[in-house]
Amino acid sequence: MNNNLLAAAISNPVLQQGEGTYEGVEANPLGPLLARLWWTIVIVGGLALLIFLIWGGIDWMTSEGDQEKLKSASNKITHALFGMGLLAASFAIIKILHTVFGIDILNLIWPSAQP
Repeated sequence: MNNNLLAAAISNPVLQQGEGTYEGVEANPLGPLLARLWWTIVIVGGLALLIFLIWGGIDWMTSEGDQEKLKSASNKITHALFGMGLLAASFAIIKILHTVFGIDILNLIWPSAQP
């Protein structure tokens, strides 16, 4: 069987139209990469937030009045909430840039010299 025919039949449902092709990369090389990088950071940050909140809560419950353990647990929870604020701020900044300036960071279209 022809290998080119097999390769032509393979498609990735995650990619949008034009992404993953040479033409798509030439037209917009950095936009999809930045969007996927941002989404990856948001997903990993959300998972870290959940883990640190649970970890801080367990440490808080098991501190048994020890002030050092209680302070450590409180710091974990505080840092997790601060991280949640950063994730929320990144969503807000992207939405404000899109609404006010018309810049869609998650779907960047770079200008080219071609007419």
